[in-house]
Amino acid sequence: MEQYPDYQTYEKLYKRFYSRPAGSLIELVGSVAGKRVLDLCGGSGRLSLEAARLGAEEVVLVDREERMMGLPAKLNPRIRVEVDTVDSYIKSSVKDKKQFDFIFCQQAVNYWLCEEIASFLAAFLRGGGVFVFNTFNKRPPEKPLVKEYQLDGDNFVEVSWLVGDIVHHVQVREGMPCHLTSFHWLSPERLARMLNPYFLLDVKVEGGASLYRCLKK
Repeated sequence: MEQYPDYQTYEKLYKRFYSRPAGSLIELVGSVAGKRVLDLCGGSGRLSLEAARLGAEEVVLVDREERMMGLPAKLNPRIRVEVDTVDSYIKSSVKDKKQFDFIFCQQAVNYWLCEEIASFLAAFLRGGGVFVFNTFNKRPPEKPLVKEYQLDGDNFVEVSWLVGDIVHHVQVREGMPCHLTSFHWLSPERLARMLNPYFLLDVKVEGGASLYRCLKK
């Protein structure tokens, strides 16, 4: 299991991935006012803070790395922070019969979603509840793919490759230590197979990324 840096270092290192506004996934469900919201792998809490600002009754932020959780989210009285893996949190919460109106996961679903957890998610949502996430939709190459670019005057390098069904990714920013991570490749076909038994899917494709709005059946 890779060690993640603190949230401020992470946001600098992965700056390109923060170009999407924090509320873009929230827009897919409409109003969160008065609703119970779960932010899985919420990291620094950008989405949690936006949901709280928009009037959510309760927001729960779950991340396995406490150092990834931003101080503003920890100090917000409307946000409850849980240091746990998604698998552990969902299974224990379903056992306790906890339920949410909306579940969000921004740029992290490939770390934890599988057939077993998909079934738990459905039980985790109230009637009419929605699970929203985004992910990449193009199969990574087996030969390492190197992408170099500049962003606000800083040089970045990203290297990605696939071994079996595991994606390995190296993130580099000039003047900073690199970060290596790995996660599952979830093809659009596999996502459809694991989610269709429990959800009505609405998928919006934006280039190499897809936004999933999953309405509980």
